[in-house]
Parts: sequence; structure tokens; C-alpha cells
Amino acid sequence: MVQRIATQITGPKKEDGLANLIGQFGRWQFLIFATVSLVKLSSGWVQMAILFLTPKIQFWCVEFKNASTVIIAENSTCYADCVRYEYDAAPFDNTIVSEWDLVCQRGWLASFTQMVLQFGVLLGSIVMGFLSDRYGRKYTFLFSTTTLIVLGFGIPFSPDYTTFTVLRFLQGAATSGTMVISFVIVMETVGTEYREILGCLFQIPFIIGHMTTPLFAYYFRSWNTYSLAMAVPPLIYTMYFFSLTESPRWLLSVGRVDDAAKIVKRAAEFNGLPTSKVDDSLKQISEEIRAKSTATRANYADLMRPSLRVKTICCCIMWTIVGLTFYGFNQYISQTSPDPFITVAAAGAIQIPSNLLAIWFIKYFGRKLTISVAFTLGGLCVLLLGVLPNDHTTTLTLGTLGVSCVSIVASSIYIYTSELYPTVVRNMSMGACSMCMRIGSMIAPFISNSSATLPWLPTAIFGLVPIAASLMCLFLPETKGTTLPDSLEDVDKQ
Repeated sequence: MVQRIATQITGPKKEDGLANLIGQFGRWQFLIFATVSLVKLSSGWVQMAILFLTPKIQFWCVEFKNASTVIIAENSTCYADCVRYEYDAAPFDNTIVSEWDLVCQRGWLASFTQMVLQFGVLLGSIVMGFLSDRYGRKYTFLFSTTTLIVLGFGIPFSPDYTTFTVLRFLQGAATSGTMVISFVIVMETVGTEYREILGCLFQIPFIIGHMTTPLFAYYFRSWNTYSLAMAVPPLIYTMYFFSLTESPRWLLSVGRVDDAAKIVKRAAEFNGLPTSKVDDSLKQISEEIRAKSTATRANYADLMRPSLRVKTICCCIMWTIVGLTFYGFNQYISQTSPDPFITVAAAGAIQIPSNLLAIWFIKYFGRKLTISVAFTLGGLCVLLLGVLPNDHTTTLTLGTLGVSCVSIVASSIYIYTSELYPTVVRNMSMGACSMCMRIGSMIAPFISNSSATLPWLPTAIFGLVPIAASLMCLFLPETKGTTLPDSLEDVDKQ
């Protein structure tokens, strides 16, 4: 009876033929996971770099239009007739704020450069996801990492604000490609039994990148040397040209059986498994996929076909709210200490135990319940901040718990979304959802800054919106223990 009910909830389990050939998880899968996940380090550096590129600094006017001799000392006050400001960027030597006078009427440009970066991530999610599904994971991933490296060395030598912002936009697009494709490569490589643990552990390098960003800022106090220092470690990504292989699951989905067979045989040998039945098994798997596949190639319009429409709408809403709350909560935590180095590192460190807890939660309680409960608890933590006394201990505790809950959601929703969609549109779905996350992250700073005029608004939005997002899970199926679907017909029959 229990098994029959579970089948009705999650759908019938389909045997994963590819996992039978290469194993659920072995040395080959570990090697791919250990190397591909390193790309997430730069994702943390790129997206958190802004905290030390545009810190709050002191400035004062030293020259007025009417040749006044009055000098306003370090009061960070704007004057309509001021023609030149000077800056005290301590503890930094120079920032892009002091470099290009991003204060007063130009102050919005400091936030605009981060919005442009996230917009680049947004567009990159769409473009790279499409290219990856159409032309393969490997070459699209290599293009993204190469672009990321080149732009990393170009940004420190930007001659003006416009060039800097354009390069950051392109860097965001390249970063998005590495994030989306690397995760899909891992999910298509490991078996069903290991998707939970590896999906969560895959986010750890991003957190480490978040935590280590203050180290670069501490030892390199000027914006250009700071940016240059962060451009050096990604050179290790050149190893992908020699070690990365195409996803066998993608090769089978497009009918390239011989290419898939070569990779699967090497993987099986590496994992100590027999290879005698590889060719026949892969031909059968590919024929099954092609028999169920439509004549036309999949595109983004397929995400709104009847069998996927509800999934796509719910996932896009949830990912938007993840981006809104994740960056909004982290911005709030970063403001709880006058020391930016300690604050940013701590905001990253508290996410590690959350990711480890997420492994256990989604494995034993499923994806739906974990995401729904974490969303709700995170929202309640913020709402309590609006009614409890505003003391440092209460604020820091509830804020930390809020970030932890959103971190659990962020880790779990990657796995959940990748399991909801078939192979032929999996990268497109991840790209579309990642785009929605970037929309949320672009809105978050404006909501946080609205506290100056409407103190209650950030608390209300960051508190109520996650609770509303938890309701989206009610419309989605549980995917715990199910096999990844390969074709659109697989989900049409569910």
C-alpha cells in the first residue's frame, strides 16, 4: 500500500539504463564533479566583488563653482555648485567610487554596475542554456570559461566607467554559462541515488568564493589590483580543454550513439564495470529516446507546452523569489558589522552548514517539503525582525537564520528544477529559471534601499514573498528517487 501511494505521488520509476552501464557514482563521476565544480569559485568572486568595489566611503567638496575657499571636511554632503570632491576610502586605497566620482548625482551608477552584471547573468542564462542544449555541454562550457578568463584580465585595465560596466556585463554572461552548464553536467553524470548529496555539495565552491572574496580585498586595497588578483585563479579552468568530456546523456538525446559509446566505455572501465553490453544498450536507449522525440528540435516554447506549463510558471516564480531574498538577506547581513571583511566572510560561512543540512533534508523529506518549509521559515524570520526589539543580538540571529533558510532553498531548487525537466530542454529550463533569479537579484537592492523612506517595506516584502513562494510547491510533483526524463514525451505521459 505504501509503495503504491508513493508511486502515485512521484510517478512510476523508470530504470536508468545509462546509470546501469557506468554506475550510480564511481571514480569517473567523482573526477567530473571535483573538476567541474571548481568553476563555481569564480561565480562567487564575480557576484560578490561589488561589496568591495563600491563600499561606503567618506567624501567632501574641495572646489566650488564660485571659487569659494570654504572646504567641507569629510561630511559626505553633496552641493549643487561643487565641481570636485576628494575621498577617504579607508580601509581601501581606491575604489571605483573614488576613481570615477560615483557620488551625489552620479551615485546611482555605483549600484547600476551591479545591476548590469546581473543583467548579463540573466541574458547569459538564456543564451548559454540554449546553445548548450543545441550544440552540446562541452563546447558551450569551454567557450564560457575562456570568455570568463579573458574578461577577468581586461576589467582591471578599464580606462573609464563605461568600459568597466560593459566588461562586467559580458563577465556576468560568461559566468552564467559556467554556472548553468556545470550543474547540468554533474546532474547528467551521476545516478539517481547521489543527486541530492552532489547537488548540494556542488554549491559549496560558490560559498567558498563568497567567503574568500574578503581575502582578495584585504590584501589588494585598490579596485584594479583587487580585480586583477581575482582574475588569476580562474586560469586553472584551462584544464577543461584537456579533461572535460561531453555529456553521454546529451549525446544519446541527439542520436550520437558512437560518440556516447566511447565515453561510456571509458567511464565504465574507470569505474571497474564491464563494457561488453555498452554498444547494444546505448543503441536501445537512443532508439527509445528518438522514438519518443518529436521531429523538430526542442526550443524555449516547449517549456510552456501543457505538460510543462505549470512547472515552468511555478519554477520561474520560485527562482525569482530565491534571487530576491538571497541577495536581499545577504545585503542585510553585510550591514550588521562595521568591518566589511569579517561581515562578508561570515555571511558566506553560515551558508555551508545550511547546504549540508539541505542534503539530509531533501534526501529524507523530499524536495517539495524541504523547499516549502525553508521558504516559510525564512520569511517568518524577517517578519519577526519587524516586530521584535531592534537590538544587535536579535537582529543578527534572525538575519542569520533567514540567510540559512534561503541557502537551503537555493541548494535544493537547483536539484528540484533539473529533475522536473527532460534532457532535451533541461539546460533551457535551468537557463530560464536562472534568468528569473537574476530579475529578483536586480530588484533586491532597490527594495533594501527603500528603508530610508518606507522602513516597513523591506521587512514586508522579504518576509511575505518567501511564504507565498512556498505555496508554489503544492502545484509541483515530488521528484525524489525518480529517474531523469529524457524526452518531452516522457513528461507528456506523466
